[in-house]
Amino acid sequence: MEILKIIFEHDMTLEHLSGHDDPRKRKQDRQQTLASFLAPQKTYNRYYITGSCLDKNRFGLSALNAWPVVQRMISEVFDNNAGRSFYPGPEWHQPNGTIHNSFSDALKDLKPYDVLISGAESDEQVRSKLHLDDRTGIRERFEPLTALLDQSHLVILAEKAHHGCDLHLFTCDNLYESMFNACKKILNPELRCFTINGKRVNSERHFYFETWSLDHPPHGFQEVTPDARIR
Repeated sequence: MEILKIIFEHDMTLEHLSGHDDPRKRKQDRQQTLASFLAPQKTYNRYYITGSCLDKNRFGLSALNAWPVVQRMISEVFDNNAGRSFYPGPEWHQPNGTIHNSFSDALKDLKPYDVLISGAESDEQVRSKLHLDDRTGIRERFEPLTALLDQSHLVILAEKAHHGCDLHLFTCDNLYESMFNACKKILNPELRCFTINGKRVNSERHFYFETWSLDHPPHGFQEVTPDARIR
């Protein structure tokens, strides 16, 4: 049995990624001028896509037998949203300028810490700063990430998992409904899918809920079934 999990958070400011998200300081800063106080804050959405193979005790999206199926599912979500403001075309590229003709092509040799940016090009000065490794995470690369999002790109980070890697998708647009419905199409007796409110994942125990409470998931964890409705 394999489990696909999509952990989502919507309408986030992402300020907490910068490491300077002190509510008291933020309130003081926004009250310095009337203009800044009235100005709306930019918000973003993120989807952490991971999975586990319970029979083999393997944890990581790319380690699933269903990994090719999941790749096609995510690609379909992007294709179905073609024409929306954030969708710059079928190509993807990396911070070093390497261009991939499609999403599936971009995932062929995916490694932990890789970064994928939608479209054939982006601001070179910005994307060149978005390099991750085992010592530098997205917290240290907060500014180039939000800059690319503000330029209508999608950004995917390949996060290191116990086995292989997971995908961490950031976007200005809410893709939840598309993700939810796409999951319905890939269900089979050996693959179950769950969407999870990220605000409910407060511990490693919650992150790996399938190891101890698969059939009775915690509050905020919804299994996607053929007849399920978004709640």
